Amino acid sequence: MQHPIIAGVDGTPDSLLAVGWAADEARRLGAPLLLLHGHDPSFLADADTERRAGEEALAGALAWVHEHYEGVEVRAELADRPEADLLTERGRDALMIVVGSRRPGPVTGFLLGSVGLRVLGRADCPVVLIRGGDVSGRRRQGEIVAGVPEDGQEAEAVLAFAFRTAAAHGVPLRAARAWDLPTMFTNQSGVLGLSNRPAELAEQHRQALIALLRPWRRRFPDITVTEHTEVGFAAEMLVSLAAGAQLLVVGRSSRTGSRYVGHVVHSTLHFANAPVAVVPTKETPAG
Repeated sequence: MQHPIIAGVDGTPDSLLAVGWAADEARRLGAPLLLLHGHDPSFLADADTERRAGEEALAGALAWVHEHYEGVEVRAELADRPEADLLTERGRDALMIVVGSRRPGPVTGFLLGSVGLRVLGRADCPVVLIRGGDVSGRRRQGEIVAGVPEDGQEAEAVLAFAFRTAAAHGVPLRAARAWDLPTMFTNQSGVLGLSNRPAELAEQHRQALIALLRPWRRRFPDITVTEHTEVGFAAEMLVSLAAGAQLLVVGRSSRTGSRYVGHVVHSTLHFANAPVAVVPTKETPAG
């Protein structure tokens, strides 16, 4: 049985954007689509009303997928349990979880709901965040941007998702990594302009990224891949690159269940003007 793509549904326009993104991805990957809505009746004054609202939201999303994404295998499920718990549990056997959020303006950043935050920190599969604002009106075009971290396991997880997505969409992939100058080569030291060492370091980082990408290029020979390295902060670089991308892929550096998802994830979720896929790293059992 093929693993599904899961979309969280809550009846808002933002969740419908997430459903549309998930349905398109399901069609490209030939995967089934599962629409989920969960609620905890123990915390509701009128559980029956909430349940009916959930049923209506799922029915509307289901009809919308049938109308706009003919041929996608889709089903809907309503469960009497907290939505974050439901998405996380079902995500253990999923290709990805897709959830929506909102951004009312260009200054305030990405307003990620409590459900999305809990799912981000706990999910065993990639979580894709789709928001409103500028992103909602943009056609899905442009390259895939992957933020490649230094950690080997995290980098492999990010590249696996990014290459598979680029192949499904038939678009180029930009693999990006930021790096820092050693303290002795900062401008404050007064020696930056007197040494070729920074240029040598830049080339070393570029060659390291090329070596890391080599097996992936062999595995996906039809994908055009661009290496991108620059000195500076990773989050700032990725936010800038995301402006022209259809998807930004980053790694989650924390352990499953932790509320801390890493400063790069936090910053890109708030300011990257593109959908963001957060990919967890498989934890290695303690020896």
